[in-house]
Amino acid sequence: QHAGHCEGRHRKKLIERDPVLDLAAFYAPRGITPETIRQMSLADRAVLREGRARWYEDSRWLIAAGIALAYNPKEEDGNG
Repeated sequence: QHAGHCEGRHRKKLIERDPVLDLAAFYAPRGITPETIRQMSLADRAVLREGRARWYEDSRWLIAAGIALAYNPKEEDGNG
């Protein structure tokens, strides 16, 4: 195995151990910095975790609806 493979595995384990890094990985691209997350209370971090969980759940349902629509398109009603 090459060094990149081991480094990637180490990075994943680090994120799993540090809940702030886990949140930062999701929220940094959305404008909330890791420093901001580190300064938050545990309750505020819980709100971020809940928001992230809802985002993933919504995304899952949107993708499922898109797939269902792609395989079962609505028929045109002929009035347009």
